[in-house]
Amino acid sequence: MSVWFRFQWEIRSGSASLLFAGAVLLGLGCLFVALSARDTFHAHRLATDGRMASATVTKKVVHPAAKGTSNTTYEVDYVFTTADGRHVASSDTVDPDTWERTEDRAPVEVQYSAGDPTINRIGPTTGVTAIAVMFLSVGCALGLLGASLLVKGLVALWAPPQSAGSDVSDAAADTGAVVSRGWSTVDGPPLLQYRVRVSPWIIIGGILLIVGVSFLLIGDLELRQGRLYKTGGSIATAMVVTKSSRVEARPQSAHSQQIHYDVGYRFTSYDGATVQGSDEVDLRTWQSIRERDPIQIVYLRDQPARSRLVANDPGAAPQQFIVLGRMLAAVGALSLSYGLFSVVRTRRQRRIDASIVG
Repeated sequence: MSVWFRFQWEIRSGSASLLFAGAVLLGLGCLFVALSARDTFHAHRLATDGRMASATVTKKVVHPAAKGTSNTTYEVDYVFTTADGRHVASSDTVDPDTWERTEDRAPVEVQYSAGDPTINRIGPTTGVTAIAVMFLSVGCALGLLGASLLVKGLVALWAPPQSAGSDVSDAAADTGAVVSRGWSTVDGPPLLQYRVRVSPWIIIGGILLIVGVSFLLIGDLELRQGRLYKTGGSIATAMVVTKSSRVEARPQSAHSQQIHYDVGYRFTSYDGATVQGSDEVDLRTWQSIRERDPIQIVYLRDQPARSRLVANDPGAAPQQFIVLGRMLAAVGALSLSYGLFSVVRTRRQRRIDASIVG
């Protein structure tokens, strides 16, 4: 004799809980999208119809870190003329090294969108980054889940109180089910069938916890690597030997490709050994490097084969990943704990009610 099991998962909760959970998820999704949508759209436009132009720097501005924050931004204002003769005044936020190299009234290369010249930046774009795509994907997923829970909560809020019970009773009558306190066991093939109710707090908490832990692992890995170079690294002057680019086809589409830019170099370690190394850089850095030019690299003293460009420092990105991961993991853990606590409390109350009735 064979026994079959079939599990039917349902989100069964009060309308207030669904509305609150949906609002939280929708807010988080909008936050993720807002942080990356503008930069992603601009990068896409510049990559598709970008044009290069020579601009003139009009002003250099430093925005010191505000009270309570630690980020200082460097801004360069400039004017340029498009290919069809339009004059555009704009600005761009750059890194400190680029800001120091840029001089007032000096020419600077900018890239602008032919369809909308107000979308522009200093230097060529590197395309849409993987971090921006990840933020958009997570934001859209959270927003879609939040909107679904909001709709379900509104429907539950407007539905008559007895409709849920009558629906379950009708379905049980049609299938020959025996209903007891919202749980059903169905006789007949398959021999055993269970309807499992899952709290939305458990689903939401599990998703947020997984996403948060993933962000934490990525940020921690990058942070450990950066600390390793800072504590056990030595800076040396290397000579650029090769520049190469390679095209990686993305599996999502046959026409979607990602270009990687590599720089090969040779340097002498502290013990006099000649070491070959390479590092992947963005398009802007790749175009600024010339073969046979000197370049600053950092390598591990005990493992000279592990090296990277000094300019390729990830900066504050790992800390941002860690902070974001901790926030998402904390919210997910609280939501998951609340969902599990609600399940335990409900089962305990059922046992008490059953003992009173018995």
